This record gives sequence, C-alpha cells and structure tokens, in this order.
Amino acid sequence: MSRNWAKALAAAFAMAVALLAAPAAHAGNGYFTSQDLTASIGAPVGEHQPAGWSTPWDLQRHVAYVDYQGSDLIVASSAPGGAWSWTRAANRVPAGFLSVYSYSWDHSSHIVYTDGTNYHLMEVWSSENSPTWQTIDLTTTYGGPLASWHPHGYEQDGQQHIVFERVDTNAGELWEAVFRPGIGWRFANVSTQSGIHMGAHGEWALTATSLGAEGEAIGYLGADGYPHMLTGLRGRWLDQRVGTPAHDTYYNLNSMVFLRDGHTQRYVLRYLGIDDDVHEAAWTAAGWTDTNVTAVTGSRGIATPHLANDAYIWNADGSEHMFATDRNTLAVHEFVRTRDGRWYFWTDTGPVHNDLGWAAGFAAPDDAVHGTETEFYIYYDDNQHVIISDLTAPYQA
Repeated sequence: MSRNWAKALAAAFAMAVALLAAPAAHAGNGYFTSQDLTASIGAPVGEHQPAGWSTPWDLQRHVAYVDYQGSDLIVASSAPGGAWSWTRAANRVPAGFLSVYSYSWDHSSHIVYTDGTNYHLMEVWSSENSPTWQTIDLTTTYGGPLASWHPHGYEQDGQQHIVFERVDTNAGELWEAVFRPGIGWRFANVSTQSGIHMGAHGEWALTATSLGAEGEAIGYLGADGYPHMLTGLRGRWLDQRVGTPAHDTYYNLNSMVFLRDGHTQRYVLRYLGIDDDVHEAAWTAAGWTDTNVTAVTGSRGIATPHLANDAYIWNADGSEHMFATDRNTLAVHEFVRTRDGRWYFWTDTGPVHNDLGWAAGFAAPDDAVHGTETEFYIYYDDNQHVIISDLTAPYQA
C-alpha cells in the first residue's frame, strides 16, 4: 500500500467517524488493507469490470477479469490469510460483463459470459475433481438461443441457472439455461412461461439471483419504463412492478443489481431513475419501499453506478454496499446502508483515470468456526494494475 493511499484511507475513515458521528459499516477489528496483485505476484493488468466470488467448502476467494494486453481470462485465488496466486482460465474472451458463482453439487466454480462475435453463451468452469479450467459453448452444445451481453448465473435448488436476454429476436425475451445433475443443460423461454417481456435496451438493465427457499428472482426494466421484479419457484412466475420510472437511455441502464439481506428477509433492487439518481426498491414483510439513495446521501452530480458485479451484502454487520465511479475523477465511491437503515456515501480511492465501471465487490466467509467474514473490493489503478482491498470482521448477532 502506498503512503499516499494509506493517508487517504485513514482520512476517509476519520471523516466518516468524526463528521457523521455514527458507527460505520466498515468499522470492525481492523481496517482495509490493499494489495497490488500486478506488482506483488505478477498478475496481468486488467480490462473492464472484474468479478469476485467465494467457494464455501474451502473458504477460498476468487477474482476473475480479462487481461488488458491479451484478452485472456485471468483468475486470482487466495485462502483466508493466505497469499494470492493467479492462472489463465481461458483465452480470446471479450472484455465485458462476467458472471461468477460457485456450485455446491460438485464443488465447482463457474464464469459465464457472452461471446461478443457470435453471441453464444459461454461457460468456463473447474471443480475439485477437475481442477483445470475448461470452456464450453453452451449455445452450440445444447442448442440454445443467441444471448445478450449480460448473462447472470447462480445456484438454485441444487441446480445451475443462467438468465439472459435473447438477442436475435429483438423482442425483449427472457431466457434461462438450467443445469440439473444427471440431465445436463436445458434452455427455457421465461417470457413464454411468465408472459412478460423486457423493454428496449433491456440487456443493460438485467440482473438475477437466488432467493434460497423462496425461489429465484429476476430484476429487469419493463416496456412501461419501470423496474420489475419477476420471482419464480420451479417454473411458476410472479411479476411485480416496483419503484419509480427508470432511466431509459442506452448504456446508462447499467446499474440494476439484486441483493438479499442475510440478517432479515429483505430483497433489494437497485436501478437508475429518470432523475439520473441511484434508487433502491426494497421489499420486506411490510411491503415495497423506494429510496432515492443519491438524495439521501447528498451525492447528486458526483457518482455514476457500475454494472451488477459491484454490490454485496456484508453479513458480518448486515450492511449493504454498492459501488459507483466519480463522474469527473473516476475515483471509486460506495453507497453504504447500515443494518439499521442509515445511508452513507464514502470515497474509497483517489482519482483513477482509466474508465467507468471497472470496480467490483463481494464478501466471503473467513473463519466459519469463529464467525468472521471478509469483504473485498477490486479495481484497476491508472496503470491497469489489479488492486485488491479487504477487511475482515466478526459477525454481529
């Protein structure tokens, strides 16, 4: 960590505590540390948004990104408290959105993306029994439709699910690829099953996740200009319109993300409003609410939200974190909501003059026995070096 970075980080913490006079979600038994993986272990420089995930069976944490110089897919991994290492998982991967997740059935990791030339849905995977990274063209192998740029993968009911928009029909069709052990991959038209279609340029405003026993959820922008939450349980779907009218400009619809609170039954769908502010539609047992996060945090005109790899729930203290880039300096900012509902707007880095959207965050169990968890955020500095910042803290009851 550079001396200037350490000073900036210390100042950010001091300002958050002194000026806001409230417990910060980053507070815990320690402070963020930062490691330049490019300088320290020779990891290749990066391009476009990285993505991070953990494998709960061995508590490993992983980061995937595309090499700026060679279009290789790079995976960096580390055990809790251990050193980082990296490998090339695939080549000729287009720079763009990566979806990553772990799969408990065979203790495997999966990286999903869309081939930028043929619009084929691609999967790169490895497992404990097959530790070498392997690439499979799901569209060609299993006869699926052409996919848009932003597929979203996750585990649900012991199966793999990948949600995406079909790109060749230009009809806003939602599709899902599902892997069942003993059966393999099958494709299903979710729009046909549910009766819904996405609005124009919807591929930039799409997200999906597992809700555990409650099923799965897809966040999308409808033809009515509103964000929608489509929830499904074993093929039965329910659609709900939420929030306020959303931004409908091409490529600005890059901010939709789903979160599920680990402490309470609370689902969060973030989106960009027509006022160009960051909004959060949240569901609890009391129903839906909408918060203009930009207005609440006083950050209007400062931050542009990222793609959907940039947000996570930190179960250690029940806080949620959503990243953004400074509109002028490209510094990394965070929107943080504490467990009790207070909002903060933090500056995590100084100016970073590379590009918008190149930051990611995730949380991983650190010590299941003693109940600790580590949160990470990843970005590229001015020289495209891969920077990992992390903080470990104990769970709070």
